[in-house]
Parts: sequence; C-alpha cells; structure tokens
Amino acid sequence: MRTDGAFDGFARAVLIAVCAALAVFVAMPLVRSVLLPALAAWRTLFDAGIWSLACLRGAACGSGWHTLALGGASATLATLVGGALALLAQRGRPARSPIMRAALRGIAVLPSITPPFAVGLALILLLGRNGIVTREAADLLGLAPGRWLYGAPGIVLAQCLAFAPLAYLTLRSVVARVPAPLEEAAATLRASNWTILHTVTWPMLRPGVANAWLLCFIESVADFGDPLVVGGNFRVLSTDLYFAVVGAEQNAARAAVLAVWLLAIALAAFMLQRAWLGRARYASVSGKPVAAQVMPLGKRVQGALALVCAPWCVLALAVYATLLIGGFVRLWGVDFTLTTEHFADVLGVAIDAGRLVWSGSAWDAVWETLRLAALAAPLTAAAALLAGWLLARRRFAGRGLLDAAFAVSLAVPGTVMGLAWARAFDAPPLMLAGGASILVLSFVLRNMPLGLRAISAAFAQIDPVLDEASASLRAGSWTTLRRVHLPLLLPAIGAALIHGFVRAATTVSAVIFLVSADHDLATTYLMGLVSNGNDGPALALAGALVVVLCALLGVAQALARAARTSRRFTPARHRRHARLTTESFS
Repeated sequence: MRTDGAFDGFARAVLIAVCAALAVFVAMPLVRSVLLPALAAWRTLFDAGIWSLACLRGAACGSGWHTLALGGASATLATLVGGALALLAQRGRPARSPIMRAALRGIAVLPSITPPFAVGLALILLLGRNGIVTREAADLLGLAPGRWLYGAPGIVLAQCLAFAPLAYLTLRSVVARVPAPLEEAAATLRASNWTILHTVTWPMLRPGVANAWLLCFIESVADFGDPLVVGGNFRVLSTDLYFAVVGAEQNAARAAVLAVWLLAIALAAFMLQRAWLGRARYASVSGKPVAAQVMPLGKRVQGALALVCAPWCVLALAVYATLLIGGFVRLWGVDFTLTTEHFADVLGVAIDAGRLVWSGSAWDAVWETLRLAALAAPLTAAAALLAGWLLARRRFAGRGLLDAAFAVSLAVPGTVMGLAWARAFDAPPLMLAGGASILVLSFVLRNMPLGLRAISAAFAQIDPVLDEASASLRAGSWTTLRRVHLPLLLPAIGAALIHGFVRAATTVSAVIFLVSADHDLATTYLMGLVSNGNDGPALALAGALVVVLCALLGVAQALARAARTSRRFTPARHRRHARLTTESFS
C-alpha cells in the first residue's frame, strides 16, 4: 500500500503557500519591475553600448559581448581547476593520505566563504601595479610594473579563485560515484590509464561537468564585485546595471533592459544545459553493487592535474595570507609595521565608565548582518524542508513544473532579483523596500533552492515504508513529517542552517539594491571601504569575517558527516525506527 502521495489539509496548505510565494515574490517582481519596463523600452534592447562589435575594428565591444566572453572563460577555467581538484582529492595521491586530503579539501573550499570584493582587493595588493609580487618581480627582472591586472585578465583570475570551489564541490561527489567495476573491466583489457580516463571515466563525469560549468557561468554573469574592483574600463552587464541604478545616470529603462539581458543569458545557458543532459543518459548498466577497487590515476595524469592545481592553490594561499595579515599592517606595500589600528577602526571595543562600548565603525553593519542572517537561516531551512518534503513525498499535477520553477530560480542572477525586489516593493500594498524584512526575504528566496536540493537528497535516503507505517496508524502528513522525517533529517537541516547563515552573511549581488542607511550589511560596508581606498580597514574586516565563517563552515561539515552517518540505515535500523514510531503514536 502506497500512501506517500496522499494529500491532506497540511499538504494542501504547503502547496498553496509555496506556489503563492513563488508567484508574489519571484514571478510578479520580475514581470512588473524588469520585463514590462524592458518591453516598453524595446528600442534600446540592441543598443550599441550592449551589443556593439567595435572591438573588431580595434575599439571596445559592448558589455553584452564582454559578459558572454567573460562568463565562458571564467566558467571554463574554474571548472577545469575544480575538476582537477576533485580528481586529485578522490583518486590521486592526496586521497591516500588523510592529512593531504584534508589540506587539499580545505584549500579548495576556502574561497567559497570569502566576502565579496575581498579576493579582488587581495589580488590588487599582490599583483596590482604597486603590488608586492609585482614590485619584487619588476626589481628582479628590471621591468616597469604594468597594469595587466586591471581588466579582463584580472576579472577572470579573481572569478576563477572565487568559483573553482563551487565546481569542486559539485564534482567531488560525481567523481566519488563513478562505478569502479567499469574501470576495472577496462583495466583487465589492458587499457592504459589515459584510455580509461578518456573512454570510461569522462563520459560518466560529463553531466557533473555540465552542471559545474553552468553554475560557474551563472555566477560569473551575475558577479559585479570583481569587475567593479579589478575591472578597470572593462564593462560588463552587471556593473552597467549597478551604475544605471545608483550612479549619476539613474536610468530605470536602461536598468530594466540590462536586467533582461542578464536574465536571458543565464536562462539560455540553463536551458541549453538541461536540453543537452536531457537527451543523454550516463549510468552504469549493473543493477547490483559489485566489489571493485577504485582505479588510481596514472602518474602522468596526476602530474597534469597537479600542474593545473598547484598555481591555483599557491595563489589561493597567498590571497588568504594577505587577507589575514593585511589587517595588521600599517600600510600594505609601504610600511609593514605591525599595528591593530585598522581593527580598532572597524571592530574596536572600549570600556567607558565600566560599560563595554562597541566603538568600531563597522559594528552596526556586522550586528545587523548577524541578526538578519540568524533570522533568515532557520526560515531558509524550514522552507527547504517543506518544499523538499512536498516534492519528494507528494504526487500532484504540476509537480514537475514546480520542481523546474525551483531549478530555474537558481539561474536568475542575484542583481536581477535585487533590482526586481527593490522596484516591486517600494510602494503599497507591499511596501518592504528599505526595511529589514526585504533583506530577510531575499536571503530566504535566494538560498532556499540550494537547501532544497540537499533536503531532497536526504529524503531519497529514507525508506517510504516508514511513511506507510505512519499512515497505517492514521497519522496525518504533519505528524509524519514531525515525528518520522524530522528526527532523521536533523543533521542535514543543521548543515542547511549553517550554510544558509554563511551565504546570507557573504551575499552582496541580491542585496546591493535593498540595503539602506538603517539596515546596512557587512558586505556592502566592505564594498564602501574598498571603493574609498581604505585598504587597511577593509582587510581587517574581511579577515575577521573569514575566520568567523571558517569556524561556521567547520561546524557545517561536521553536521554533514553526521547526516551521512545517520542516513546509513540497515534493515534492522529501519525496523527499530518503525517500532519506535509505532510506540510513539500508540
């Protein structure tokens, strides 16, 4: 008897709430504040500033072509580095040493928790015209320092550092799931390591590589922090959109047109990737597990992967050393005297008349970030839990469409959604602009689809027999979710909480148009410091945020490990949990 698809009052309420939230807070703002204004200004859709090909004549191309080229280059390079890191961590020599494996994985995920603008700032201090590496290299080689970093090369380098961890996290589990029996069978036929990698391993990795490339491409298209810091005169759609809203231009029609092109590029990449993977299937033909040893990578393959990963790892470590040490240096590149003045400026604490005073200028933004992120994290986890339960355990008309809507929401650039929310909710009946509620709402809606994927994967590991046992005792959907599913999902929900908090504390693209004087965030405050040239205070604030977020990420990884352990149910554990569930209902 299958009862997992039955609908009751609670399931209907969840479905209505999810559909209403998507309609009111996603579809309506996009249509009202982006699509309709862009339609009214349709004559400017192919403006020369966006799609000019003057670069073919030696001038500069439009920002649309720059965005496409930058997204393709950054996504390809980040996916290459992330895939190499994943292969080495799972199949290479570091996989056989717990210390080396932990170190490689730690380096690989560090940039994913870096506040925006911090990577670009560190690269300027290292490789800019007056950067410490640039000056040492110029003195050694007798050359004049150049400005090569400011432009497309600097943006690609910064985005590769920032997005390679995303590709690594996407591909790590894909590499671990490659069926070893197929590789072992190829080895028994005397195939070389390169032949096995090319003909067996690579076809199984292609869907994961496509997903990783898509995610990195979308992040590159939506990113405006790195182009703003190191872009120089290299214009892209995201920075043009930002200046069209907050700059001297303040052209609402042009901002809508730019947002439409950003949305169209991201959705086109998403649809192409879905269409490609929809026509192909990559799966092992065996229905039963077979004992086989994972084939190690050959020495030449490992050497090639190391050549790709080593420069990235060295640069990532140099960037983080700059972020952690730069805040203690009086003036980077000029005076390396140790000081705590920068920390006192932004995060200073004093005692006045026996009372603790938060004297640093950044404390208001930091406390507001922590407060709003703490409010948004449980809401994000709860929304992901309910939506994941609805998609995993209920059967209803339009389920596939709802699942696709959540997937598409991942492809909407944060700058586009931020602009849509800022313009849609600046007047009655939902006048939320400028308040804390719109910031919390943006955190929840932007981070919930990622949490949804993790919750759905956790639901897939729970045997539906528990749902049937609960339904046979006449328990409703809410009771089953609360007493049966929730205890099994607690570790995964805890990890989703931490990740939701970290992402809320480091986001900037979706909130850049939503912050106000009363509700400033640490990321936007950091952007102001970088824009004004206050490198010392900016490094101090960025370094402090990195340390805090590293600690939170460590907690999240511990919870994730606990979640994996808790999902390893044996039949005996299933029977025991079913018996305990029956006793609790009795």
